[in-house]
Amino acid sequence: MKILTLWLWAFGFAMNKLLWENSPNHSFYAFELNKEIVDSIQNTREHPYFFAGYKLPENINLVKNYDDLLSEIDLIIIAIPVQFISSSLNSIKDKLKPGVTILNLAKWIDIKSNKLISELVDEIMVWKQYNYSVLSWWMIAAEVIEWKTLWADLWIKNVEIWNKIKSFLENDYLKIKVQTNILNIELYGSLKNIMAIMVWYYEWKGEWKSSIGYRLLQFYDEMKEIIKLYGGSDDLDFSYYSLGWDIVATCFGNSRNHYLWQLLGSWKKIWLALEILKSENKHAEWYETLKAVYEKVKNSEWFEHIKFFYGIMY
Repeated sequence: MKILTLWLWAFGFAMNKLLWENSPNHSFYAFELNKEIVDSIQNTREHPYFFAGYKLPENINLVKNYDDLLSEIDLIIIAIPVQFISSSLNSIKDKLKPGVTILNLAKWIDIKSNKLISELVDEIMVWKQYNYSVLSWWMIAAEVIEWKTLWADLWIKNVEIWNKIKSFLENDYLKIKVQTNILNIELYGSLKNIMAIMVWYYEWKGEWKSSIGYRLLQFYDEMKEIIKLYGGSDDLDFSYYSLGWDIVATCFGNSRNHYLWQLLGSWKKIWLALEILKSENKHAEWYETLKAVYEKVKNSEWFEHIKFFYGIMY
């Protein structure tokens, strides 16, 4: 199997290390735009921003141009921010191998179109023969690198290759649960970030844990309606790793979302907090997710939690 990863930021780097260690006999290729990342990996095999001391294997090939490879690639890993997915896929769709599998790692809602990533991919790849899949992680990239015991949801368009992709990803440390509802996986992965900011905000305000739990229960009803607006099922399933368990990792782990809220809690203005993140080569998903969801619900009389937190941020 030939595998191409589009970009090597935190999760792209972590995924390549994981897959190579699982299946070193496959052919691995990776493309990255950032010159600092490219130079660092070429010279030391280490990431310049994250995971000090961890190296990519030598036979993960860093390519400057992947156009000539596309017709041979069996699996493309999309490890890029959602705002670049449309342009990236549009530029390569006509060169892809028929039946190629696209594995998406992003958890965002596209701000411009307010569509889920699976919907964007379907629009771009119309009339193309491909298998779309999404991996929604209950984890932080550093935990993948360090071989912590982790879990993830997997959905794939073609059920006939579920087991193939699952076995390719899974090992003694990473357990995969194959799910059947793509919209809910994508929505859970995005909306749990808004649930997390509620926890951090009310902790910062000094509320008791029981009071914070009550506010979360109130938000669950809003979340159900939001999921319905996006076309998903409003029967919240906390057995999905992308919902129930990812909340724990996001709220209590060393996540970028948590870090951004800590910056805000130390009286940093939102624009300054985002600049600090950018200077550290980090990006927090909940800020953009909140904006997209607000645009979806702003003309409704309901959704008081979304409107309240949007008002704080914007």
